[in-house]
Amino acid sequence: MDVLTDGIVLKSRPYGERDRILTLLTPEHGRITVLARSVGKNKKQSVLYAQNFVFSHYVLFKGKGMYVVDSAEVAESFYGLRQDITRLALAQYFADVASKSGEESDAAALCSLLLNSLYLLSATELDERLIKLVFETKYCVIEGLFPSVRCVHCDKEPTKWSFKGGFFCDSCGDGYPITQGMVAALRHMAETEGKKAYLFSMNEDSSRYLSKLLSDYVSYVTDTEYSSLAYYKSLLI
Repeated sequence: MDVLTDGIVLKSRPYGERDRILTLLTPEHGRITVLARSVGKNKKQSVLYAQNFVFSHYVLFKGKGMYVVDSAEVAESFYGLRQDITRLALAQYFADVASKSGEESDAAALCSLLLNSLYLLSATELDERLIKLVFETKYCVIEGLFPSVRCVHCDKEPTKWSFKGGFFCDSCGDGYPITQGMVAALRHMAETEGKKAYLFSMNEDSSRYLSKLLSDYVSYVTDTEYSSLAYYKSLLI
């Protein structure tokens, strides 16, 4: 029986001389691996659907051990990413993080987050650091990995962030220092839905500091050092 699904290519790698193995993030089935046969050899089907970050409508059938692409119709290629190497590197980091999603995560919400993030990187001039902050925060919320932005012991406004223990006020625990502006930004990003999540401002120093904290936290909770993130950072120097 054929399976119809939308999917974003998180990873595409060669398989033999003509085929490719695609890792797709789908809203219905979560993260799946599919085989794309004779990519580029079928004149009736564009090779674009097998490239990283491309969002397509797929018809799949069950092969031996994995799904096989029967047909694919590209819905969005995010072409603008190919014109900016820094944003392209950040998009790869987003895809790498999304590939760490758990089996029990809300795949539809994660797909929506990744699609929105890729669109904002590709087609708008919104500050990429702001897009990164929202993506990392929302990813952790979707995965159930983001703590309440209150002191875990007394419920006061926090001034410290411990990756292991959560948020603390000065009296209850220790961790990385955070300002009230950062607390407000984290709470806003975690609790606000849609485009409004991006409607806040921070000074550059606070934005840089919070960006590093969130990257470190994502690495901590996913137990992964992301080479794509290191490459992205190298482009900012």
